[in-house]
Amino acid sequence: MMWLLPFLLYLSVAVFVAGMGWRLFTWLRAPVPLKIVLTPGPATTGGVASRLAGEVVLFRSLFGADRALWCAAWLFHISLVLLAVGHLGGLVVPGFARAVLGLTEAQFHHFADLTGGAFGVLAMVTLLYLLLRRLTMERVRYISTFSDYLALALLMLILVTGNQMRFMGGLEMADARQFVSGLLTFQPMEPPPSPAFQVHLLLVCALLVYIPFSKLMHLGGLVFSPTLNQRNNPRERRYA
Repeated sequence: MMWLLPFLLYLSVAVFVAGMGWRLFTWLRAPVPLKIVLTPGPATTGGVASRLAGEVVLFRSLFGADRALWCAAWLFHISLVLLAVGHLGGLVVPGFARAVLGLTEAQFHHFADLTGGAFGVLAMVTLLYLLLRRLTMERVRYISTFSDYLALALLMLILVTGNQMRFMGGLEMADARQFVSGLLTFQPMEPPPSPAFQVHLLLVCALLVYIPFSKLMHLGGLVFSPTLNQRNNPRERRYA
């Protein structure tokens, strides 16, 4: 296990980066022969950037279509982002994070436990809502496929193992930081003995490999949507 887990982590990151790059490059090269911008659309490049920012950050279109789904989806995504930032600050650059927050090490750990626990629970609750919605709404269940449930299952298991370590203990943060530091410096070492930690990382590996080949590619594909990234200037620029 000493070398297997680091090897799988390196491999999954390589597949993720290569897969994302390939998918985005393919979309970038795809011809767009027609103006299919959603109207009313922005006529300037700045307006397009603002529109895309609204979709990426605020899920503007979803807000207008389904407020309940928007609330659950937005809270889930913002929870994941904040959990990722927390992992970065707690495991990769803890000293920098403490300095930015102006906290002592004890205060930083207490703050991390509170915020990480809150966002971990919030992400789990909103994910359960999204799963129940897919199971109980006939029109949503009809169009759901195995890949939809697989993505939800991977995310849920990652959150379950993460919340288990946070609320039930069994993992020394110093060991986790040392393991992460070894990975980042390409000097891998034996992972912490916590089974939940090892399962958590294996699930993350599976998710990273799965993302480029699944609907989860919307995290990078949204900005390539012709209906959102085009200017509303059909008179000024005609398409042959």
